[in-house]
Order: sequence, then structure tokens, then C-alpha cells
Amino acid sequence: MYAVVIEYDPQNGSYGATSPDFDYNVVGIGKSSDEALRRFKNALEGYIAFLRERGEPIPEPHYAVTSVVASPHIAVSP
Repeated sequence: MYAVVIEYDPQNGSYGATSPDFDYNVVGIGKSSDEALRRFKNALEGYIAFLRERGEPIPEPHYAVTSVVASPHIAVSP
């Protein structure tokens, strides 16, 4: 299972999905995070097929995923 990073770009209102396991060379972009993830999955499957056709190694997953919830409104003491 590969780690996927989904980012929102407020300038153009779109989401991008990439993976550090592929040096961010495989990308899916969409108007929602679900659409970006679907496009990323399609691009990733195509890229893996391309690597297989060329006889190149397919990267192994190297990243773990977790979530941290932090408030952007944390008070800082002087």
C-alpha cells in the first residue's frame, strides 16, 4: 500500500494527489479530493504498467501514514 498526499490549492480551487514513494512523479488533480485520488490511482496503475513493460523495478512502499490533529489557534505564552 502506497502513501498518498492530498493537497488543496486555494488559488485554483483544486486538489492534487501524489506519493513520496514515486518521488512525486505520479499526480492526480481534481476539483475534489476524491476526484484527485481516483485520477492518481489511474495514473499510478499506468505508471506501474509502464515500469513493468520496461523491466524496471517497481518502488516498494517506504512511508507510513498517520494523522495529527492540531489547532491553528494555539495560544503561545510570552
